[in-house]
Amino acid sequence: MQGLTMDDISLSIARNMFHLQVYESDGVRFEDLFSKIMYYKSPGFQQVKPHGNVGDRKNDGFIKDEGVYYQVYAPEDASNNVLTAVNKIKDDFQGLMEYWHDICPIKKYYFVLNDKYKGSLPQLHKELINLQRNFNLIDTGVFVAKDLERDLFNLPDDMIRSVVGHLPDIDHEEYMFVSGFTCFISAWINFEKVARYNICSVKEPNRPLFIGRIVDVLVQNKIISTQDAAFIKHITQIRNRLVHGVSMIVPKKSEIDVLILITERVKLAGVYRLE
Repeated sequence: MQGLTMDDISLSIARNMFHLQVYESDGVRFEDLFSKIMYYKSPGFQQVKPHGNVGDRKNDGFIKDEGVYYQVYAPEDASNNVLTAVNKIKDDFQGLMEYWHDICPIKKYYFVLNDKYKGSLPQLHKELINLQRNFNLIDTGVFVAKDLERDLFNLPDDMIRSVVGHLPDIDHEEYMFVSGFTCFISAWINFEKVARYNICSVKEPNRPLFIGRIVDVLVQNKIISTQDAAFIKHITQIRNRLVHGVSMIVPKKSEIDVLILITERVKLAGVYRLE
């Protein structure tokens, strides 16, 4: 992996690293990731940071000469915040019109959503199409993780490296391990985030519950089966051995798929507050 040109393995590793960044980035962290890529893609792009009581006037970034504006929304789970997202589009665009339109006319408006590769919601597209029609805009749209990834990997290799970080010099066998590890850890991070959000203690809300306790609650409330619980215990042991360097064995793809399905089941079950 000498020089600046990336081979196929390097590009695949870079994509995996970028996916992990997206999964781990919420709020301001994702906004900064988006802005860094936009600075490389469009030299005229300017990020707008909140300032005191003034805020950013509903503008997270814009390209002045083109009249293009971006508003970034990166919740932990966009699918659980549909109404919030729709209201944000309405409120932010209204604020944008009131402050920015006279300074630099709005021609295009994009709602940047960290969907974590799950896809955007139809309600958002409907709202943006209405805005385009009602305000005679040239274009509107939802800008999601895959769009940001496409823009990044159309850039020169040195810019890609600047965003994803240092790429390890590994052979094909090592790459297969890194690829599987990244896929598994991404799925595990999502499971933990969903589980800890949905199962929490009323007495100690700021103290995270152990996964074992969370799994017990999920079984007691018939959200998952005892077979699912045994599987999570098995996967937890694999995860612990991996992160502590005891083992180099990564779960099979079929096992990662089961973890993803269990995560979706937990998410749909709603929130449980333990007394």
